[in-house]
Formats: sequence, C-alpha cells, structure tokens
Amino acid sequence: MRLRVLALTIAALAGCGDEGYDNNDVVLAVHQKAKEMCSCLFVMELPEAQCVAWTKVTPDVAKVTIDRAAKRVEAHALGLWPASARFRGRTGCALED
Repeated sequence: MRLRVLALTIAALAGCGDEGYDNNDVVLAVHQKAKEMCSCLFVMELPEAQCVAWTKVTPDVAKVTIDRAAKRVEAHALGLWPASARFRGRTGCALED
C-alpha cells in the first residue's frame, strides 16, 4: 500500500496536469504503450502474450485494455493518465485524442 501511495505521489508531482509531453514521462509512457500494443496486435498480428512482453517497460506503469472488435487499445498509467490507439488499416495504428 505504501508503494502505491508513493508511486501516485511521484506521478502527481511529475504530471501536475500537464498537457503534451513536456517533462512528463508518465504521459509519454502511457501513449507509447497504447500505440505499440496496438501495432503489435493489429499490424504485426502477434499473440497477446508476446505483445505484452514486447511492450513491457520498467517500471511498468501502464496497463492496457484491448477491444478486438474495434481494433482499439486503451492504456492507463497509475489510474490517472489515459491514452488510446486504434488500428487505421493501411496506415497502421494511430493515437486518438
């Protein structure tokens, strides 16, 4: 529990509501996770277990939800920063606003 509180405190101090990527590694990590997981699953068509291993970083702050029907991946970092990416056909996966 203490580790989670510490992580949330650090994340809050790092982000402080910033938009974009300026000095916010958590926002960058969650966007990267969503886009790379989408590309792995829907462009390269690799198994989910392999994609999870391929997109894992340390510390692994971003968790994903996969919507196979919509070919969309949503990622959340520490429950505070969301990002999503959708398969766009020939152009691959793109981050959504």
